[in-house]
Amino acid sequence: MKPTTAISLPASFVVTVSLAGTEIVPPAPADSDIMTVAEVAQILKCKPSSVYNLTRLRGRRRYENPIPVIRLPLGLRFRRSSVLAWLKSQETTGATPGDFRPVCGEM
Repeated sequence: MKPTTAISLPASFVVTVSLAGTEIVPPAPADSDIMTVAEVAQILKCKPSSVYNLTRLRGRRRYENPIPVIRLPLGLRFRRSSVLAWLKSQETTGATPGDFRPVCGEM
């Protein structure tokens, strides 16, 4: 009989065994997952400091639709579904003539 080796994995991982071999697949993130600042920055492809700026009172006043945040004693947390909905609401479909400011020298 062929010797086997044990692999310890977190309970959230799914292991698929087939004739071709073993594949370890991390679980798909649920929409209700709670994320950290670093994880939100990774989704938005920006620096964590930019996420902090979006959550500050000064940043919240600057934007009509600030990023939804959960303020906990251990730090800022974000619900994945809320961040994705907020990101979708930031999309623009087209520009209206009043949306642009003149460039320096153009008046």
